[in-house]
Amino acid sequence: MSCQEIFISSMTSHGRMCSTSKASYSSSNHTSLPEEKRQIAETAKQRAIEILRDALKKKDRVLMEKPQELFSGDSGDPKSWMKRHAILTEKLVRDLISELEAVKFKEDLTEKNTYAYVYSKSGDKTVYLCPLFWKASTDLGKDSQPGTLIHEVSHFLGIRDITYHEASISVACRGKLVEGKSGSCASDLNPLEKALLNANNIEYEFEITLNHKGKYENGKYTCCGEEAVNSVCERVVPDEFLTCNFQGSEKRKNIGEIMKKSLLPTANRLQGHVNQLRNLADEIDETHKSATKANGCGESMGFGGVVASLAGLVQAPFTFGGSLVVPMACLAVSTGGRVTRAAATITDAVTSSNKKKEVEKILKECQDMLERIEREFKIRTNGRDTDSSLVLKTSLGAGTTGLSAEIRTEAAKIEKVIKAVNKFYGSVERK
Repeated sequence: MSCQEIFISSMTSHGRMCSTSKASYSSSNHTSLPEEKRQIAETAKQRAIEILRDALKKKDRVLMEKPQELFSGDSGDPKSWMKRHAILTEKLVRDLISELEAVKFKEDLTEKNTYAYVYSKSGDKTVYLCPLFWKASTDLGKDSQPGTLIHEVSHFLGIRDITYHEASISVACRGKLVEGKSGSCASDLNPLEKALLNANNIEYEFEITLNHKGKYENGKYTCCGEEAVNSVCERVVPDEFLTCNFQGSEKRKNIGEIMKKSLLPTANRLQGHVNQLRNLADEIDETHKSATKANGCGESMGFGGVVASLAGLVQAPFTFGGSLVVPMACLAVSTGGRVTRAAATITDAVTSSNKKKEVEKILKECQDMLERIEREFKIRTNGRDTDSSLVLKTSLGAGTTGLSAEIRTEAAKIEKVIKAVNKFYGSVERK
């Protein structure tokens, strides 16, 4: 039974937490909703859709544009800046509505401390509702039913769980200008990454930032006069946020340039790893060829001879020389010409084992860099999925020729990402 990535929203002693794991898609714990709960879930879904549609209706005030610049230093008039949880663009909100409209529900009563979860790549757009969901507020508010559904469907758009805390970001000029930290480019991008790519941030943008601060009385909200119950509040966005008469020390940095300086060196380091991998594959093949030739010089080696030769390896976990003398000497006496074949078999096995560990170490480093590239690509493409996502093997095949083939396959995958990075920033380089 195949496993898929699952995103789980649950409650712990430290507050609401989300986690990502691998789980079987088909499970006996998934059951259809009884009619009463089905109506509650459908009502929560409709409320979430109405809230998102109201945000679209008020897009000129509550939604943002794609960030263009990072600012560090003296931010000037604090009225120019607004604390937001997520960069909500018109496209993102429309995509969330589309995903919600297609959602179906099932129940899982075994996850006692969980709100809901989804199999992000299952294709059936099912949200699995758990015990805490039914206890959550039906009205928009922190950890509410509508907010939970917005959070879960964001995973269908490739939004992940980067942080589980209530992280915020300072923005100005309708979101075009983002306040970053002073220092390296890598740290500058951290708040932007959370605001664009973190599911909790998107949920909290609706539940906390844009939610009404007044009560609903006499058919309208006291904070802004809005009559629609399932809506967002325009008054939470100050007028200064909508203008770009920004005053402050001019220490702005173009986001595209920052990412270019960050990603192109990463791509160059990846290319170095690709070259290493291909050299290792060549060495493995060369060793295997030499071992094959040596094996052809002697007689066919019996099962007992193989066992005896491998026993030498067990005795020599660190140095493969001295401790092999005794078993090899025994083989020389008992098998005559077969010792050459035994030596070749041992050399091939030892070399492959060492190379395999070296390859796995390199691939782990590659995976870390690829994940960074994927996140920064999504920032640049406003949260959309890219082709840079790769899941590299952490356990390669044991066969010698099979191992070298797998190494070359992984190297080819990484090189595709390198080409994508260079192509993506090619126009920037030419300028």
